[in-house]
Amino acid sequence: MKKSSIFLWITIIFIVATLGIGGAYMLSLKYLKASTANQLQKRFEFVAKSLIWQLGSVQNPNKLIQDLQNLDFMPITHPKEMIRIAKNSQIIKRTKFPIGEIIILKHQGDYYIWIQSYGNTLLLKDISQNTQFAKMLYTIIFAVTILLIFLIYLLIIFKLRPLKKITKELEKFSAGNLDLHLDIKGFKEVNEVASALQNAAHSLKAIQNSRKLLLRNIMHELKTPITKGRIQAEMVEDERQRRRLVEVFEKLNSLINELAALEAVNSKIKPNFESLKTSDLICEAINIGMFDKKDLSITYHADPSIQADYRLMAIALKNLIDNALKHSQNAKALIDVYEDRIEITNIGEPLKKPLEHYLEPFSKEGKKSGFGLGLYLVDNILKLHGFTLQYRYDKDRNIFIVKLR
Repeated sequence: MKKSSIFLWITIIFIVATLGIGGAYMLSLKYLKASTANQLQKRFEFVAKSLIWQLGSVQNPNKLIQDLQNLDFMPITHPKEMIRIAKNSQIIKRTKFPIGEIIILKHQGDYYIWIQSYGNTLLLKDISQNTQFAKMLYTIIFAVTILLIFLIYLLIIFKLRPLKKITKELEKFSAGNLDLHLDIKGFKEVNEVASALQNAAHSLKAIQNSRKLLLRNIMHELKTPITKGRIQAEMVEDERQRRRLVEVFEKLNSLINELAALEAVNSKIKPNFESLKTSDLICEAINIGMFDKKDLSITYHADPSIQADYRLMAIALKNLIDNALKHSQNAKALIDVYEDRIEITNIGEPLKKPLEHYLEPFSKEGKKSGFGLGLYLVDNILKLHGFTLQYRYDKDRNIFIVKLR
């Protein structure tokens, strides 16, 4: 299931809330309009019925005008204005009586009463502000509500913005960078997460530095006696014993170099990439592995140049060759170099488990599994270079493939 951003969900929630409030506002205006029209109609009819009987016997026109103004009505007395309004108005309701007629009109948002009785005509404009006030009040409430929602939305987004920074720092953290900068301000819970992550990074960095220092000291302390032991081994007179002792010390030295390479890989130290010939890397792998060239058959179908760290790539190839020789039924290994890959082949039984099992540190299968870090180190070095390790079994042959492209 595709994961969605919390910011997207918050935005969607606020949009839905805004649309809901907008819908409620429109329904309220519609209800207000219908309710107002009904109230106005009743009011107009009441006033009109009262006036229609008075038009024929008005003794004091000024008093009538005063009474109408008290009822929030203003008489329109200019004949041309009366005709203009009458022609351009919408008829809301027309009521006829034996002594006259009442028409409720709407013109440019205002309501009028047209009264005819006893040959007299009267046009009254409703000047009450109840409708306009209610509409204005609804509009103000709607605008203030939308503004508050928008401000709350901005506040929440602002307070949650540190989550994006935490995400970026976590990506750096997962890539092995422990120098995190999480001095942020937000909600209390966000600050606590940032603080916990910062403390974890500091603790891991301290542990990593201690481990590096310990490994360096161990490797340094081991190098000296190994070097001295090898020198002493060269002084042994018995040829067979001397050769055996030299091989032992060289093997120990090779293991220390592998530990150094493993530390470099795990620490995600940037490799020293340079353009190298594949043939040079294979020669170096044979040298550091002290392999007998009689046990190897090397065929260069091509000799591509690749961008690689000389020391690390040589160790990876050395481990693959060493693995092929150890598990070969005839103690031989074949190396085929192509433009896009290197294949290292031996004759033997197929792997009993998937390749991924042997890429774990200290995986074992039988007595010849050795130190248990060979393929694990190979896989990590190749990943550091952007290469991949593949395996296939074909006609009694185990074929390990280093894909260069």
